Amino acid sequence: MALYTVLTPEEIAAVVRRFGLPAPDRVKPEPKGAVNTNYHVWAGGERYFLRINEGKTEADVRFEAEVQRYLFDARFPVPHLHLADDGRPFVPFAGKPAMLFSYAPGEEIALGAAGPDRCRRVGEQLGRLHDLSAGFTHERANPYAVPRVAGWIAELRPEGDGDADVKAALPVLEDELARAAALPGAPRGLVHGDLFVDNVLWVGDRVSFVLDWEMSCVDPFAYDLGVAVNAWCYVHGYDSARARALVSGYRSKRRLEPETVDAVYAWARYAALRFTASRIHAFHRAALGEDRLAWKDWRRYRDRLLALRAMGEGGYRELLGL
Repeated sequence: MALYTVLTPEEIAAVVRRFGLPAPDRVKPEPKGAVNTNYHVWAGGERYFLRINEGKTEADVRFEAEVQRYLFDARFPVPHLHLADDGRPFVPFAGKPAMLFSYAPGEEIALGAAGPDRCRRVGEQLGRLHDLSAGFTHERANPYAVPRVAGWIAELRPEGDGDADVKAALPVLEDELARAAALPGAPRGLVHGDLFVDNVLWVGDRVSFVLDWEMSCVDPFAYDLGVAVNAWCYVHGYDSARARALVSGYRSKRRLEPETVDAVYAWARYAALRFTASRIHAFHRAALGEDRLAWKDWRRYRDRLLALRAMGEGGYRELLGL
């Protein structure tokens, strides 16, 4: 999330009217994240979340809408997506699809507060998602697959974009990119693709909502598991108690196939590469100020990548208790 497209109150009122809402009583921009423009909207006595999708095709938006619909009907904890007056899951605004979600109550926690018990709950939700994917029939390739990551890294050559840390990291990023050309096959299905700490809301120790499905796609479950371990189980280094709890929670809801076990280390390394490169692209090189884009340090994912390379596959299996 970010604030790329600045809307006037009149423009916001015109958009939400298409979703059957009156003019908002209050609007608040949400600068966190990197991908879209977002506003909190209060209208008709209710609170909503308005997203202006940046750089998305109609096919991207319709796929996410199908994910939201399918999971909502399955009573998975996703926010309700509202349909426009013409039945579409979005309203065109300035050539961009605008989506409206019901407000999702719950508390966002800090990474430091995400101990083993909460990691177990996250693993349960991930396992349930992957189990539900057997009934999901829509297809979308990972929009952040190797070709896109390769493009981001190519933009940094040959001088690391003038940044000494980026330049120093380039050989590692290029080596990982070469390895990613031979990622192992593994069981596939619907994956979230971005199960970070700030995409899960809590009421006490219970997951209330899982947010931000715009990166969802059909890809190996090992990728989703690797993303989650990287996000939830690395503080000053990888925490085995968290990682084993997350895997235990996953296994309580779904069988972890041997093929996924064999593939998860390679996919975790790719996930660390992907988020290192995307953060350099989205934050380090961003032209927006801090009032419109909440900055994230790409070095945190470089550090994860270096730790994964150092521990090797055997160390990673031990970390996860596999």
